[in-house]
Amino acid sequence: MNREEAGPLRDQLVQLLAEDTHNTERLAARLDVLARETGLDAHAALLLLLTQLPFDEDEAREHWEGILAQRHAMSLSLGRDVGLRVATLDYFMNVNRRLVQPALIDLALEPSTAVSGSDALTGLLRDRPFRAGVQSELRRARRYGHPVAVALFDLDAFAALNERVTPLVADRLLREAAMLLGNKIRDIDLAARPGEDELAVLLPETDRNGAYLVAERFRREIESHFSRRDAAGGKAALTVSGGIAAYPEDGTDAEGLLARAAQALYQAKAAGKNVVLLHTPERRRFLRFDLGTRRAEVEVVGARDLAGGQVRNTSGSGLLFTSPEPIDVGEGVEIRLEGGGGPAPRRVLTLRGRVVRLEELPSAEDERFEVGVAFDPEGGPPEGDLLEFLEGAASGRSDETS
Repeated sequence: MNREEAGPLRDQLVQLLAEDTHNTERLAARLDVLARETGLDAHAALLLLLTQLPFDEDEAREHWEGILAQRHAMSLSLGRDVGLRVATLDYFMNVNRRLVQPALIDLALEPSTAVSGSDALTGLLRDRPFRAGVQSELRRARRYGHPVAVALFDLDAFAALNERVTPLVADRLLREAAMLLGNKIRDIDLAARPGEDELAVLLPETDRNGAYLVAERFRREIESHFSRRDAAGGKAALTVSGGIAAYPEDGTDAEGLLARAAQALYQAKAAGKNVVLLHTPERRRFLRFDLGTRRAEVEVVGARDLAGGQVRNTSGSGLLFTSPEPIDVGEGVEIRLEGGGGPAPRRVLTLRGRVVRLEELPSAEDERFEVGVAFDPEGGPPEGDLLEFLEGAASGRSDETS
């Protein structure tokens, strides 16, 4: 265990050491409870706090038994209880000999294990340095003409979960959520914990499409992970809502951009939670992805023969494509959407819907009609399949994480 890993337990361990530690059985029992509730290595964290020596949990428990034996022997020899700290110091200097020149310091005066500007529980940036990072990235974006996006997240019903599973377990779940976020972003992205149950990420050189894909992938990962995670005798069932804003469309300064992302987050919470929304004055729930330049193809299966076409864009509720022949409004269609290219197999996504718009194009293009299709409630694209297709077909981020 290192100092960053032990950070979430520091306050609890300092409190234990400030209380009556003469009853070693009671202290050992409380360490076991702390380890069980948090899922962290409490014995290793305690020794790291006292000695600055890193151990794994099994090794720490062996040293713990040795320290208790040394405390007993020294107390018998001196005729008084020497205490846990003195026994620990003597054990590592004269028995184990891992300490050579130890420093004596009051734990109350020791600086926090968190790096300046970072959150002690999650290791993510705090609100102020995160905002400074947004400001710095916007200056670079204005200079080089790059897009920038921010995504704000709020853990749904986290206060109620905190009461149900106890604060120690809730902290562990929050830390897991932060780790899942870190796994979904690149090295150049900045993740933060601006509030108690809030997370955020700054996405340099990322447009609205790319930000949506990152945020939606994180939302799905949270839902999947915590639907299986046991906590306090039941499933944690934790979900997250998200809001996205992008430069320059939604704001040109840090405060404006974050305010727009917060507005989208509030709308996501109001829409029923466990959803990611993009800031837009049109109140459109789904982000539209332009796919025309990707040469994705559409084939329609209806009462007639197959008709080829060129897709224009798609969203979570429907798509727009051009067709060489008209398809009547109201007609049910089945669409095979192809994307990808190169040596890798082409992705194929099968969708079902109904034509809601037909317009003849004025120019003499090969595809003369523009057809709008709304997905059927039960025949629309599976959420994961559509996201996977868009990740491969939409432009914006060339180095997505898996």
